[in-house]
Amino acid sequence: MALGRKSKVAADDSNNTASLDEMREPHPETGVYGYDVEKTEERGRKMSRLGGPSAIGITDIDDESVVSVGKLVAMEASNAIKYRTCSWQKTAALLFSEYICLAIMSFPYSYSVLGLVPGLIVTIVVALFVLYTSLIVWEFCIRHPEIRDVCDLGQMLYYGWTWVWYVTAAMFLLNNTFIQGLHVLTGAKYLNTMTDGAVCTIGFSAVVAVISWFCSLPRTFDTLSKIATLSAFFTFVSVLLAAIFAGLEDHPKGYNTGGPSGTLVGEPNVLVVAATGTTFISGMNAFLNISYTFIGQITLPSFIAEMKEPKDFPKALWAVTIAEIIVFSIVGAVIYAFTGTQYNTAPAFGSLGNEVYLKVSFSFMIPTLIFLGVLYASVSARFIFFRIFEDTRHKGEHTVVGWASWAGILAVTWVVAFIIAEVIPFFSDLLSLMSSLFDSFFGFIFWGTAYMRMRQADYGPGWVTKRGIRGIGGFALNVFIILIGLYMLTAGTYATVQSIIDNYHAGIVGGSFTCKSNAFTCQRMNQVSWANVLKACHRHPQSSRWATTLYSDSRTIGSLASRRQLLLEANRTPKPPLRPQPVRSLQCRHASTGQGTDTLRRTALHELHLQHGGKMVPFGGFSMPVQYSDLSVGDSHKWTREKASLFDVGHMVQHRLSGPAASLLLEKVTPSSITALEDYRSTLSCLLHPGTGGIVDDTVITRLGPETFYLVTNAACRDKDLAYLKEQIADLPNPSHIDWQVLDDWGLVALQGPLSAPILQDALVRAEATDLEQRDFDLQTLYFGQCKHFILKVPSSDGGPAPILVSRGGYTGEDGFEISIPPFMTQAFTEYLFKSAGPEKLRFAGLGARDSLRLEAGMCLYGHDLNDETTPVEGGLSWVVHKDRRVGGGFHGAEVILRQLKPAKDGGTGPAKRRVGLIVDGAPAREGAQIVREDNGEEIGTVTSGCPSPTLGKNIAMGYVKSGMHKAGTEVGVIVRGKRRKGVITKMPFVKSQYWKQAAGTSPG
Repeated sequence: MALGRKSKVAADDSNNTASLDEMREPHPETGVYGYDVEKTEERGRKMSRLGGPSAIGITDIDDESVVSVGKLVAMEASNAIKYRTCSWQKTAALLFSEYICLAIMSFPYSYSVLGLVPGLIVTIVVALFVLYTSLIVWEFCIRHPEIRDVCDLGQMLYYGWTWVWYVTAAMFLLNNTFIQGLHVLTGAKYLNTMTDGAVCTIGFSAVVAVISWFCSLPRTFDTLSKIATLSAFFTFVSVLLAAIFAGLEDHPKGYNTGGPSGTLVGEPNVLVVAATGTTFISGMNAFLNISYTFIGQITLPSFIAEMKEPKDFPKALWAVTIAEIIVFSIVGAVIYAFTGTQYNTAPAFGSLGNEVYLKVSFSFMIPTLIFLGVLYASVSARFIFFRIFEDTRHKGEHTVVGWASWAGILAVTWVVAFIIAEVIPFFSDLLSLMSSLFDSFFGFIFWGTAYMRMRQADYGPGWVTKRGIRGIGGFALNVFIILIGLYMLTAGTYATVQSIIDNYHAGIVGGSFTCKSNAFTCQRMNQVSWANVLKACHRHPQSSRWATTLYSDSRTIGSLASRRQLLLEANRTPKPPLRPQPVRSLQCRHASTGQGTDTLRRTALHELHLQHGGKMVPFGGFSMPVQYSDLSVGDSHKWTREKASLFDVGHMVQHRLSGPAASLLLEKVTPSSITALEDYRSTLSCLLHPGTGGIVDDTVITRLGPETFYLVTNAACRDKDLAYLKEQIADLPNPSHIDWQVLDDWGLVALQGPLSAPILQDALVRAEATDLEQRDFDLQTLYFGQCKHFILKVPSSDGGPAPILVSRGGYTGEDGFEISIPPFMTQAFTEYLFKSAGPEKLRFAGLGARDSLRLEAGMCLYGHDLNDETTPVEGGLSWVVHKDRRVGGGFHGAEVILRQLKPAKDGGTGPAKRRVGLIVDGAPAREGAQIVREDNGEEIGTVTSGCPSPTLGKNIAMGYVKSGMHKAGTEVGVIVRGKRRKGVITKMPFVKSQYWKQAAGTSPG
């Protein structure tokens, strides 16, 4: 009978085989039928086959003869090309090259989630699990030496069903081809990194594919094992250098810069065990990260099929397993020790702040980047080649047809791999899908089933209980192995499909045949994604997928919870500058523009607002509280002026910009002097339109490090701002030198009022701060426009200590703070503030009070008091144009703005209109009310905001009037409800600001 395709084997070899009838006889004393895998040794006789020859085999076998290794070796003895020539040492080299690879560098990340001790334990346990299942694979192949690859094994395992062979073959080829495609992209990533994107990425990918094809040409594993030895050696050198360099550096990359997620603060922190609050999902993902690195049984039948003495395969397996445990554990632990929980990246090369260190250590990975794809290409090619040329001289001789076919098959696999990698826009997610589908079978389900089939053949009926507890234990263990595979197949597939769907909805899928650089970056990505991407033989962000970066992509399973880090301290002087970072696809949801409650987004405090009696209204695409049941808008306003209120401003868009081009970008799009901005200092600024100088949006810019900035923009301008920044980054001379992240789902609250400082001070003292220096920090030394990271563990939070960014300032004119909080801690921190302060000091305040407070403070609301046609000079924001910028310009709209700053007599134009404050008699003037001259009624402007002032007891307004009519004290008319009311141009702010400024020393002013 034939398995897959046809081949003949001579009839009998009495020195190497025993009859099937003899093999099926039980041992005369024990009743055992053959081999016992738990003892991992031969019992001096042949092991039982699965019910005799399979229905469809590579060999015609009947009950009188059986294939043996010796017979197969003898059959090719006269061939010029001999396949069964690998020693166990050469096979070990192949295994080393497959397992000792780039994925090692993702272990520090897994240890940061699991904790060092549990991480090391998981590494050892997973290695032993894979060793156990690999021995099952070997035993199955020993029983059936005619098996050439996992496809033959799969069909034999499942009762000789032909369809199983075809399904297994399809998975086998897809798996290998996708791994080849991954190595095409990984090679291009290396070349882009080293050359700074000197050539189109498609070109680099093509170069890697051609080189890989050439290296794939050797026909036997015996020859490939020599290249494999070099690959494993260089990989070992690479990870060794990375560990050494990590120890040599004073600080890891991004030290104390805040980073894209705000967590890069303090000294590297090493967790002995997982942080409090680490979720099951994040722990499971870290576990899978380690597991995927070890899984590789799909190639083992192919390796065993070309061994001269397959019985020696366990020697190779044990050697590799021991090496894996030692290398993986030491490298992972050492790098984690130097980079800590907050600074480690996947791969760990990204933690190296010295660019020379990074490039040198990463360069030693070149052989591995090429060879792993070569290895899988060779496995696929021999699968096809052997079935085409079995029983022909082209298989074993140096013929033109044979070599041309071999080279052609390889070329096709590499071309297909190149096309797949370049064409499929969601390639990384598809790799993850393949991993879930294929590794579940080739890593677990097949081998649990193989164990049971072999034990049934060995011990006959009742095989589970025949050996007592040992048999029951073996059965239970392999049922567990099958269940693991089924879990990966179901849960893993679901998560990946959902990721693909979410990425499409978010518009962050890649493009086809793109020239955009994919240079290496230190993004902190989802643990499973990097395990699969870097393993190269076990596929896949998240995300991503950020990626994925921690916190920034809540869609990716585990991407949020896995980064609830235990940090030690904050606000040391940042030292190493950030390396170039590529522009990342936005890992965020887009705010809805609809007003229906079914389309409105919610902040992290939505449920808390409802509990406090919040009246929710649409605002900026969010459902936001306008007021609360305990206080009217006016009373809430007065409460803020007298005590303290907490405003939820989580609808605002928080950004992080980092990389060498971050300052360049901000100096281009704003009139601020970014170079003059000190670390942990903030400035109000405006994003500007090129040419006109119109205001795209107003923003607060904070410098967190040498080239790391934190920005806050308006929720109502979200879509416009994101498109604007994306376009401006793309227009930079080198867009890859900047990393832009939107901190979706991060909380942002504003604590405002005269009691805000003592409330927050008391909360910091009561919170579980990580050091005394932080706990004893005096907020009186933190002045308006300054900020500081605090690392807190809130008692009611289900997560570990995490960083909050406290900035002194606000939107009410009162002393106060804006606090940026990690997503998992937002509600817990807010509840903690209320509990710490008590209702006699602190209340929630909504949009209504916020609007009247900001108007009294003379603050603009974009979309009302500022818009795309208004320049900073016209908007009364001339002070945002720094004096350094007034000389050299160099920012968008400088040609207009700089002329407006000068009056006509000095060669300028001056602004055509001015933003002014108004006090209006009678009814309050609202947006759109006309402003007219008092003497002749000529229209001179328009009101943009207006309301009664609870503090002054007067109607106040803000608007624009023609230049010349803007002087304080000028009387004007305001048309309110069709009636002309008296108005007076008034200086702003209407109510004196109470900011805690350093210039004032120890008192507000």
